[in-house]
Amino acid sequence: MEYQSNLAVDPARGDFVSACANIQRKSIRTRCSLPFGIPMLCGDARYREDREPDSEVISGGAPGRDVWFIRSGILRLQRHAVDGRRQILSLFLPGEIIGFEGEFREGVSVETVKQSGLCRMDQRKFDTILNRNDELRAELFRQKQDQLDRLHWLTWSLGALSPEQRLCAFLALSSRFMPFQWLPDGTAILSMQLPRADIADLLGTTVETICRINRKLSECGVIEIKDPSHFRILDLKQLTSLGQIKGGFDRMVRGIVERRSRLDDLVGPASGSPACSCWR
Repeated sequence: MEYQSNLAVDPARGDFVSACANIQRKSIRTRCSLPFGIPMLCGDARYREDREPDSEVISGGAPGRDVWFIRSGILRLQRHAVDGRRQILSLFLPGEIIGFEGEFREGVSVETVKQSGLCRMDQRKFDTILNRNDELRAELFRQKQDQLDRLHWLTWSLGALSPEQRLCAFLALSSRFMPFQWLPDGTAILSMQLPRADIADLLGTTVETICRINRKLSECGVIEIKDPSHFRILDLKQLTSLGQIKGGFDRMVRGIVERRSRLDDLVGPASGSPACSCWR
């Protein structure tokens, strides 16, 4: 994934002239990447279904006829406790496929975190393709394993780590699936695409605690807060160490990094019966 930075550096001050809000993601058109029979560019408006932030994509327990390929954006798996408090159970990222029958139980839902590009696929047609394609089945197995790893880590961290450690780990992991721009001085800019309320509900804490920890990390010289959505990461190794990720970092993010390029190789021969409803 490539990103384009419009940050300007003032040589005299050694600091940024403007805020970090100008880090922008390059618009890259990629193949739908799944063997529907007809190669498509999901980036074209007529083939892609765009969803606004906080749009419900899947309601757990409700019968569904579609699976969803996430082309861009971030989706969250969530539920609400009896007292009304929301808990975010996991995140789904570009290149992943969700919505299989029985995947989500009643009481949970999947919503978009930000503007997201999705492909809606007829589940029966997709199952037919899946039964004929060993490579695609293997890719889906790897995806589900990665999702379980993230869920297991989050469950473990909620019981074993402090809120500060959880936030450090999350910021370090975010460097692999959110816009992240290395700078000549060895520091980097992270563009945080999750609102603070989502981060708090994911990490089992409060917005106030998130703000307090960010200020503490800034005072300790680990990060620099440019604005609520942009952080200058001064020491990624220290951030990773504070998050207690250790040797599991590469294992947890490898699938995220490799998935987009791996799916590009799975376009099959023409069949004339596309499974993607974006095509209809």
